[in-house]
Amino acid sequence: MRFVVAALAVLALAWAPAAAASEDKPTRWELEQEVMCPDCNAPLAQSNGRMAQQLISFIETRIAAGDTKTEIKDKLVAQYGPPILVTPSAPKKRATLADLEDEVMCPVCPGETLEQSSSPAAQQVERFISARIAAGDSKGEIKDKLVAEYGPRILAAPPKEGFDLLAWVLPLVGLLGGALVVGGAAWHWSRRREPAQAGIPLDPELERRLDRELADLD
Repeated sequence: MRFVVAALAVLALAWAPAAAASEDKPTRWELEQEVMCPDCNAPLAQSNGRMAQQLISFIETRIAAGDTKTEIKDKLVAQYGPPILVTPSAPKKRATLADLEDEVMCPVCPGETLEQSSSPAAQQVERFISARIAAGDSKGEIKDKLVAEYGPRILAAPPKEGFDLLAWVLPLVGLLGGALVVGGAAWHWSRRREPAQAGIPLDPELERRLDRELADLD
């Protein structure tokens, strides 16, 4: 088992530099597997038409110019569109104001989201969001810019990481700690009360009266 773990570790160490080298110094063979020939609807490695030769020539020129693999792909996409790649990047989901209205707080309304508020401050934030949507920002990018402008409290739910994780953890810790304290106090009180009740001595005069009454009953 140790041998297998060690072998995997060695492979991982060997693969990391290779992956970096592949990105920084791509080869024609790598890109032929990852770039489509539009005319043939197949990777360049499986194509030999004029269009395929043109693309391969372009790739060789960019490799010689020192472009990285990503840069070459970006230039191919800019000229031929995303279908030029065998595995094109997933399109970025377009954000909407409705997506963000219930996830962003009004800066001046305690406990109210943009959806719940009609204050001028909330309307100003909504205009900012609409402008960023028009500029093509994603939902995450818009949230990042809001946090940079207003701070983490502008989000309806603070990020569950780093220092902001305390906003989620501390209430739970407080509730748990309070329950333990109350439970411990109740247990300690009950343990002290039972012996005290069991050990209360009777008044001597009362004890004698009970003895006499019991004797009369006999």
